Amino acid sequence: MRAGHLILLCAIAAAAQTADRPIRAVTDPGVVTTRQAITPAGVPTVFQGRVYGVAFGKNSADLWVAAGTRLYQLDWKSNRVQANISLEGTPGLQGLRFDAALGRPLVVVAKRATGSRAQVGLYGAEAGGISAIGGPLGELLGGSVAVAESNDASGRRLAVVPLTAKNQLAVVDLVRPAVIGMAPTGIAPFAAVIARSGNIAFVSNWGGRTAKPGDRTAPAGTAASADPVVIDERGIAATGTVTRFDLKTLQPTHTIAAGLHPTAMVWDEAAQRLYVANGNSDSVSVVDTSKMTVIRTFPIEPFAVKARGIAPTALALSSDRRTLYVACGGINAIAVLNAHSGEIQGLIPTAWYPNALAVSPDGDWLAVGSLLGAGSGWRDAPSKRYVHADRGSIAVLPVPDRAQLASYTAAVVVNNRMQASVAAPAPSAAIKPEPVPARSGDPSPIEHVVLIVKENRSYDQVFGDIQKGNGDPSLVMFGRDVTPNQHKLAEEFVLLDNFFATGGNSADGHQWITQANETDYCLWPGYAGRSYPYDGSDPIAYSKGGFLWDYALALNKSVRVYGEYVPGARVPPERRRDYLERWRKGDEFPNEWKASSPIPPLDKILAHNFPAFSTSIPDVARARVFLADLRRMEQENSMPNLILVQLPSDHTRGTNPGDSTAKAMVADNDYAVGQIVEGLSKSKFWPKMAIFIEEDDAQNGVDHVDGHRTVALAVSPFARRGYVDSTFYSTQSMVKTIELILGLPTMSLFDLIAEDMRQSFQSQPDLSSYHAVEPVISLFDQNPPLKSLKGSAREGAIASSHMRFDIPDAAPAEKLNRILWHDVRGWNAPYPARRSAVFAPLAIDLDDEDRDRK
Repeated sequence: MRAGHLILLCAIAAAAQTADRPIRAVTDPGVVTTRQAITPAGVPTVFQGRVYGVAFGKNSADLWVAAGTRLYQLDWKSNRVQANISLEGTPGLQGLRFDAALGRPLVVVAKRATGSRAQVGLYGAEAGGISAIGGPLGELLGGSVAVAESNDASGRRLAVVPLTAKNQLAVVDLVRPAVIGMAPTGIAPFAAVIARSGNIAFVSNWGGRTAKPGDRTAPAGTAASADPVVIDERGIAATGTVTRFDLKTLQPTHTIAAGLHPTAMVWDEAAQRLYVANGNSDSVSVVDTSKMTVIRTFPIEPFAVKARGIAPTALALSSDRRTLYVACGGINAIAVLNAHSGEIQGLIPTAWYPNALAVSPDGDWLAVGSLLGAGSGWRDAPSKRYVHADRGSIAVLPVPDRAQLASYTAAVVVNNRMQASVAAPAPSAAIKPEPVPARSGDPSPIEHVVLIVKENRSYDQVFGDIQKGNGDPSLVMFGRDVTPNQHKLAEEFVLLDNFFATGGNSADGHQWITQANETDYCLWPGYAGRSYPYDGSDPIAYSKGGFLWDYALALNKSVRVYGEYVPGARVPPERRRDYLERWRKGDEFPNEWKASSPIPPLDKILAHNFPAFSTSIPDVARARVFLADLRRMEQENSMPNLILVQLPSDHTRGTNPGDSTAKAMVADNDYAVGQIVEGLSKSKFWPKMAIFIEEDDAQNGVDHVDGHRTVALAVSPFARRGYVDSTFYSTQSMVKTIELILGLPTMSLFDLIAEDMRQSFQSQPDLSSYHAVEPVISLFDQNPPLKSLKGSAREGAIASSHMRFDIPDAAPAEKLNRILWHDVRGWNAPYPARRSAVFAPLAIDLDDEDRDRK
C-alpha cells in the first residue's frame, strides 16, 4: 500500500467489533502518517474508543481497562469479557486504580448532564455497575487516582484525585465515604501518588508552578481568568513541578522542580525514590522524598541519533523495584531502565501511543494500554472510516528476558527509522546548489520560502476530479468550478496525490506545522477547560523543541508571519459581506486589524495589520493586505527568507442563513491563493522563491484513500511542471523541505525521519509567472433565509445556526460534513460510505463547553 505504514497487531482473525465486545485483533489496520511502523508485542485486545487506563485485578489473569466510555474486566488469558460497565462519561487521564483492600477498581469519570459542564467524580465498580464515592469533585477533567493501603489514625482511608482544569487536589475518604476537602496544586495537575498510610501525597503539575512576581508569563487560554504560566524567551512553558501535600492539613508543603510536562509518577516508598515522567523533556526525574530534591534525571535517549519527541507518558516498577518501565508515546515503545542508574536496557514495541502501564501481582506480566492503539475505525451508520472513531488497545506480555528484549529493541529501532545511518554527514560548501539539498546547510538557489496554511479539506473533496491523479470524482464537493486556481496550480506545477495532514484537527495540525511535533497536553488532550491551542494561546501546548521561526531567527534568517498561530479575532459574521463590498471597491484595509501574539518572538515578526483566524473575514481581503506588503518589500528590495500566511475561509460556515455559502467561501479562499501566488510569481523575488500550500487537517471531508489525505501544492521556478508526484508525504515532509532549503536543523524525531519533497523539484528553473483565475462562483453568494427552506435543508440550516464558527473545529465535524455534502451535492444525494480516516493519531472532537474559551 503506497499511502503509508501499517499497524500490525496479530494474525488472529478478527470478529466484528462493538462497544460491548472488544476484540483480539483488527483486519483493517491503519496508515501511520509519521512514517513509523507499528509491531506491538504481547497478546492484544482492541476497543472502541481511546484507552485511558489499565490495571491488574486480583490476579495476573484479571485485567481492568478504561476505554471509550466503558470499564471492562477481562480474563485476558482466556479472552473473556468478565464485566462490561458503562461509565456514562469519559475516564480521567490514567484515572484507573485497583483497590486491593476492597478488591475493586476505582475510576475517575467526567460525566455531563444535559446543558451543564462535565462533573468529575470518583467511582467504584461493583455488581455490574459503578457507584459514586463522596459526590462531585469538580468540573471538566480529572487525572489519575491514588489510593492509600491502610487507614490513618482517624480511621480514614484516603484517595486523592487531581482536578486538571481547576488546579486542585480532591481528597476523598473511602470509609465514610465523603469528600474531605480540596488542596491547591500547581498548574494543570496530572498524576498523584499517596503514602501507604495516607498521610502524604505527591502531585505532578503539567503546567508547572504558580507564577511569582517578576516571572515572564503568558496566559493558558484566552479567558480573563486564564492561569498565567511561567514561560521562557520563546513563549514556551518553562517549568514542571511536583507538589508534596500533608493530607492531615490539606496543605502543600514542598514544590519540587522536575522536567517539562511532568505527568505519570511511581513511588518506591521504601527506598524514598519518586520517579516522574517528563513528557516534554524526554526524561524521568528521580526525587528523593526524604530530602524533597531531584537527585537524578534519566534522559530517555534510546537511539544512536538524539531526537526530541520520545514523550514519556507512563511508568511502572518491577516487583523487585530494580527495573523501571517507561511508556514512550512518541516512539510507540516501552523503555526498560535500570531503576537505580537509569541505563536503558532495551525497548519493547507497542501499539500507537502507549499511555498506561501495569505490572501483574506476581511480577511476571506487563500490561500496556495504548491511547490510539490500532488507529481509527468505522462509524456504524453509515459504515465508513471516520477521523474520530478511535480504537485504543491493550497488550499483555511476559516480562522479557535479555534475548527477547534485544529482539524487541531491534524492532523498535527499525519501526522508528532510527538506524545510525539516519544521521546526515556534515555539510560541505563545495556541493552544487540544489533546490532541496540532501543535507541541511548545503546550498540552495532558493532564498525565500512562503508557507500558506488553509483549513480542513480532503484531497478528493477538491482534486478528486483531476484525472491524472489518484482521485475519486464521486466525492468532489469543491471542484474546478469552485477552486480553479488550486486546480491550475496542481496541473501547471506538481500534483501531490499522496500527501497527508498529520493532525486530526486544528489544535493538532498547527502544532505539526509550526513545531513538527505534538505534546501530550494536546494529544490526550489536557487543555479542556483552558484553551483550544490552534492559535498560540496556551504555552503549555508547545513542544520544548520550539517553533520553525525560532530556528530561522537563530540562523539570522528573516521571518514574517501573517495570521498563523495568532489568537482568533472575534468578528460578527455579518461583517463578512461588508468586507467583501469594500474589497470589490479596491479597499486595501491598511489599518483595519490589529493582531498580536502572546508568544514574544512571534509578536516581533508578526504582520500586525493582518487578521487572525476568523471566518467572518474574507481571504481576498487578507490577500489584499499581503500584496500591499509585498509591494513594500519590492520597493525596499528586501523579502523575508520565511513567510507564513494563514488563509482560513475554506473552513466555511455551514448553511447558516445569511452567511456566505460554502462554495462562495471556498472560492474566496481559492481566489486569495491565486492572487497571492500571482503576485509572488510576478515579483522580483520569484527567481529565488518556493511557495508551499497545505491544509492544517482534513477532518471536514471524506476521501477514498484516507481521511488524512489532503490538498497540498509546491509552486516555484524550481518546481517540476505538469508532474504527478505520488511519493508518500505528510505535514512533516513539507516542514523538513523548508528546513533543508533554508539550512535549518530538524525540530523533532518526526521531521528527522520524514520524506522530503525533492522529488517535486528540478534543478533547472522555469521563470514563467502564474496568472490567477477568477472563480465562476460568486464570492457574494449567501445561504437562503430560513423561511424559504423546507425539510432536510431547513434542518441543516437550523443546525448550522447553532454552531460556532469563530473557533476552528468548534462545529461538530461529522454533522457539519453531512450538511455541506448535501448542500453541495443535493439533499437527496446519499452520503458516501467512504473512508473518512484510516488513522487519526492526533484527533479529538470536543464540544464547545470543553473548550471553555469564554
